[in-house]
Order: sequence, then structure tokens, then C-alpha cells
Amino acid sequence: MRNIKAVMFKEFIHILRDRRTLVLIIVMPLIQLTIYGFGINTDVRHLRTYVYDQDQTYLSRQLVDAFVQSDYFAIAKKVHSLREVQDGLDKGLAQVALIIPPNFTGDVLKKKGSQLQMVIDGTDSTPANVALNSSQAIVNFFLQSQGLMQVLVSPVDFRPRLWYNPALKSSYFMLPGLIGLILQFMVPMITASAIVREKERGNIEQLLVSPIKPYELILGKIIPYVIIGVLIASSIVMVMHFIFRVPIRGSPLTLFWLTLLYLVVCLGIGLWASAIADNQQQSSQIVMFFAMPSILLSGFIFPRETMPTWIHFVGYFIPMTYFLKIVRGIILKGMGFFDLIEQVWPLLLMATIVIIFSIKRFGKRIE
Repeated sequence: MRNIKAVMFKEFIHILRDRRTLVLIIVMPLIQLTIYGFGINTDVRHLRTYVYDQDQTYLSRQLVDAFVQSDYFAIAKKVHSLREVQDGLDKGLAQVALIIPPNFTGDVLKKKGSQLQMVIDGTDSTPANVALNSSQAIVNFFLQSQGLMQVLVSPVDFRPRLWYNPALKSSYFMLPGLIGLILQFMVPMITASAIVREKERGNIEQLLVSPIKPYELILGKIIPYVIIGVLIASSIVMVMHFIFRVPIRGSPLTLFWLTLLYLVVCLGIGLWASAIADNQQQSSQIVMFFAMPSILLSGFIFPRETMPTWIHFVGYFIPMTYFLKIVRGIILKGMGFFDLIEQVWPLLLMATIVIIFSIKRFGKRIE
């Protein structure tokens, strides 16, 4: 135990003296959380809208106002030809275009039917779907409010309710996931870089000359990064809660222990990368090899249910797949440890395998 403490003390001194590592540890997570927190937003609002109003009546202007007041659409320009509509959509200046035909008011009042048209840029499916679904609802509500369409009474009183995120804020979904994403990037990277740097400088050989065993060396070097990882995770949670106002409905203690378990897996990946890499560039490439699938296949952005079966199966081997359900379950749903046991035991198994394998690999590499 004394040898482990000595190595830990040495590692902390090295971290404090290395300004680049300090910046990476302290500043980078906060910068990433701030940029991602404000930048990643799937709440579609204020779609750039061109309006081609060929009717120019009170009713047509009221219809345009109804679209604006919904907050889904923002008038970017009022145009005077279909050519301008096409140019706006082609150049990306507009995402949708509302085309109101001539005699719109007269046809509606006479109940002849009027072909109101909305042209939607479908290159990005998310805003396109929002525009498609919300526009129909807006038109129906407008006609009912103007007394132009009879309000139908349904025989079924259907009242859907939203739990956990009633306002459908994307920050509630994305920010808890950023805890896992940032830890997945930062912790293996700094762990692998620190150990590989020691190998490049020949410091590990000097340590082995002293009466210290390989496992004591490894534990002494990774424990400081466990503490650093906990500090990074804690700072992310505090910023998420106090700045972005994401509620934490579950137990902070449960969140702490399960985040610590995830940290061990991340450290194991960094340790394994350092064991097989000859320099810092190779270790960074190995860590990135694990990081990219974590973003795309874990459910951080894309629902795993929509993926092909074999891709969905690959996701079971990604630690972040389980941690996302853990962190979102605790923060948003208030779930407890035993509620998340199906996510905990795979992480525990991964942590055991990756640490044992990394220590053996590292020991053989040292020998």
C-alpha cells in the first residue's frame, strides 16, 4: 500500500506540473459541455419561412400570423413569385415556403375549397417532419378559430400525457448523455497519454528498478485519474443542473457510485490502449477507435431501436450504451440501483474484464 501511495503522489505532482494536462482536465470538459449543451438542440423552432401571398386579404394575413404565433415558423421573406420560392429553397435561405393562392378568401368563404400549399425542404428530415405535422395542425386550428370549419366532437376523450420531460426539452435528453460522452473521451485519453509518455521518457523502467511490483505501479498511476474523473463528472453534473436547469430526480449517491463504475471501464480502455501503443499518437488513435462507435451506436443521438439487428447487437459491447440508460434513468426518472440492475451488471463485467486484461497485458509489456 505504501508503494501505491508513493506512485499516486508522484503522479499527482506530475499532473500539477504539466500545464497542458491541467488545461485538458479542468477547462476542456467545461468548454465541451457549454458548447454541446447550447449547440446540440433538437427542439425545432423558428423555421425560416418564405411567404408567397397571392391573395393579400385580411384572412390570408391572419393565416400567416397564425403560423408565426406558433413559434414553429419565422417569416424570413415575403416573396412575389414562385421563382423566388425555388431560389430560396435551393440556396438554403428558406426551409419552408407557404404559398397562398389567389382568391383564397373567396374560395374559403364560399366553401369551394382552396389549395393552400406549403413547400418543405426535405434534406433534413427532423425539421421537415416538424413542419409537415405542425402546419396541418395550425391550419385546422386557424379554420376552427375563424368559424370556417365545424369543431368535431370525438366519441373518445383521448388525453396523452408526457412523463419525465413534459416540455419535450432536448437538453433534458442530451445533457445527461454528455456526462458519458465526455468521460468516454477524456478519461481514456489522459490515462493512456500519461502512461505512454512515461514509457517514452523511460521513467517506467526507473520505477521498476525500485522495489515496486507491476500491479502496484498500475494502481498507483490509475487511481489519481479515477479521482480526476470523479471531479470531471461532478463538475459536469453541477453545470448541467445549475446552468441548464436539468432536474436531478434520483439519488446523487447512486449516480456517484454508478458513474465511478463507468469510470473504471473508461480507465481500463485507456490502460489497455497504453499497453499496446508505442507512442502517444497511437494511444490517441486507439481511444478514438472506441469513442466514435460510442457516439453513433450507443443511443446518444440515434435511437438504437431503429438500427439493423446486427448493429443493435454491436451496441451491447459498448459501455456507454448501458451508462446512458443509467444516467438518464437516475437524473430524469428518479430510478434506483435495483431498477437499473440490468444495466449495472454488464458494466461490472466489462470493468472486471478490461482491468484484468489490461493489467496482464501491461505486465507482459513491462517484462
